Amino acid sequence: MIGVGTLTTGIAAEVDADGVVNRPGLRLGWRVRSGNDWLTPGRDAPTRQSRPDPAPVVHTALRIAGGDAVERVYAIGDGDDAIVVVEVENDSPEAIAVGLVVDAPSALAVDDYGVRVDGALVLSFVRRPGAVEDGNVLVFPVPHRTTVRVALTSRSGVDVRALADVEAVRRAWDRILDRGLRTELPEPLQSEIDAARADVLLAPESAGAFAALEAWGFDNEATAMWERLPGRARRAAKRGPADGLLVATRDALVRESRRAVDVLPGFRVAWLGQSVAAHDIPTRAGLCSFALRWHGARPALLWDMPPGTTVRAPALDPAWSSNEPVGDTLLAEPPTSLLSMGERPALTGTIVDAPEQFS
Repeated sequence: MIGVGTLTTGIAAEVDADGVVNRPGLRLGWRVRSGNDWLTPGRDAPTRQSRPDPAPVVHTALRIAGGDAVERVYAIGDGDDAIVVVEVENDSPEAIAVGLVVDAPSALAVDDYGVRVDGALVLSFVRRPGAVEDGNVLVFPVPHRTTVRVALTSRSGVDVRALADVEAVRRAWDRILDRGLRTELPEPLQSEIDAARADVLLAPESAGAFAALEAWGFDNEATAMWERLPGRARRAAKRGPADGLLVATRDALVRESRRAVDVLPGFRVAWLGQSVAAHDIPTRAGLCSFALRWHGARPALLWDMPPGTTVRAPALDPAWSSNEPVGDTLLAEPPTSLLSMGERPALTGTIVDAPEQFS
C-alpha cells in the first residue's frame, strides 16, 4: 500500500498495487472497457505502478489498445478532511469507458452531486456517470486523450473540476521538502530518500517516525509529534537509534562525537566515484553541510561546519582532520577495505576545479 495525504491530515487514503483506493469505510476500484470487454486491473491485465516524484501521488497504468489507461491518486486540502482526488486518463487514440467501483458497507445512492452512503456524501464528480451498472459501477465515457476525475470527500459543494492538478501538488511538495536535511545521492537511493521524506511527514505517531523527523531536520513536525507520543513511544525514542531508510542513511552521512563531526562514516562501495552531498544536517553544534566530488581516483571533500568543530572522514581517509569551519581538501585514495574483494578498480569521477559554495 502507498499512502496519500496532506501535512495537516496525515495519510488520507492508501492505494494498493492495482490502484484500488482505500479509505475508512470505503473502497474505490476501477476498471476499463476497451472494445467490448471490461478489464479489471491486476485480474485481467497486469498493472504498472509508479511514484514519479517525491510527492505522494500514485500512478497506476493499465495497458489497453494503442496506449494506456492511467489512474492517478493524490490528496489535497487542509483541516480535518482531506480531499482524495482520483482521475483516470485515456492515454490512447481510442475512446474507452472507465468504471469506478464503489464498495461501501451500506446502501449507495447516486444523485446530481455525487454518491452517498446512508445519506452522507462520500464521492463527488464533475458530471453524472453515463450509467450505473450492477455492483455499484459508475460508468464514465472517456474520449481519447481526456481524463475523468472524481473526489472522495464528505464536503458538499466541491467543484471537482477546479481542484488542484497533479502538477500543482508536485510543486507544493517540492516547496515543503526544500527544508531540513537535503541530499544528493546516487540513484535509486536519492529517489527513495525523497519519497521517504514526504512519507514521514504523513506518518502516524511512533518512535521511529519521530526519530526520522528529528534526524532530517523537520523540527516543527518532530516537536508536534513528540507532544502526541505516548510515554512508551517516548521511552523507545530515547533508548537508541531507530530502524528505517532515513535514519540509516543519516547515520551513513554524519556521526557526532563531542566537538567532532565525522562525515560519511558509513560510506558505501556503491558511492565510489559518485558525487555525494548533504546540506543543512542538524547536529548538536548547529547545521553542517558537505560535498564529495572526485579528482580521478581521489575524493575531494568540501565542508561547511559550525565554528569550533573538528571535521573528519575516517572511512575515506583516517589520517585526515581539520579544525577549519569551511574548506576543501583532496583526500587520499579510498582504502582497500571499501573495495570489493580488496581490488581497486579505476574510478572515473568528475574533476573538481573549485570548491562549491553552500548556501
